[in-house]
Amino acid sequence: MSSFFTRTALVILLLSLISCGNSDEASVFKPGRTWFYDVEITDSLNTVVDTFTLIMSCRESSLFEKTIRPITVCYEYKKSNTTMDNECTGVIDNSNEISLHPPRRNVLEFTEVLPFPRVSKPIGNGFTSSIDLNIQKASYWDKGKNKTINLAGKKIKQELSSADFDTTRIAFETENLLCYKSEGKNLNYVDELGQFSVSYFFNEKYGYVKWIYLTPWEETVTISLRKVDF
Repeated sequence: MSSFFTRTALVILLLSLISCGNSDEASVFKPGRTWFYDVEITDSLNTVVDTFTLIMSCRESSLFEKTIRPITVCYEYKKSNTTMDNECTGVIDNSNEISLHPPRRNVLEFTEVLPFPRVSKPIGNGFTSSIDLNIQKASYWDKGKNKTINLAGKKIKQELSSADFDTTRIAFETENLLCYKSEGKNLNYVDELGQFSVSYFFNEKYGYVKWIYLTPWEETVTISLRKVDF
């Protein structure tokens, strides 16, 4: 019985320490904030084939959620005021880095092949990182092959890189934002899945202002920040 209470006390202590997580350290992704994005999909002729709204919001993670995600991020996919899909995942935002789990539902399921948007601190220093992502369950619709691609069981090598102070300016409302660019791609399964790539544009005040995905079926998915609620 005493060992049971000891284990219980240790679990409570661990969860208490985790609950002191990094939401207070967050520089951008603070609980209560909301971002509104316009999503535009164009084909190889630059013809718009689809548009919708993506709403991203942050909230404080519950005690048990903090074991897997310090801060909870939720995405809502909307079209013509109708919710098409939604999901909740997480973000790390602390003194060392910002690493955001991207939206991966609906027509954005293919982003599973690509690395997370991430910046290291101090922001502006170049980096190259690669990971092997073991996928247990995921799939997406390949428009070029006209079939569902099952990613389960694959280990996809993903690379994300940024040159030192690789910046550009992006207009947002009345501001001309300084944004840091990073680029990602899949390094394997290129023959089987094709080459996916992404460019992320990060601003220190607003976070990710623009994301540009390129798919093997020659579509471009552009996610652009329209407004914020903070």
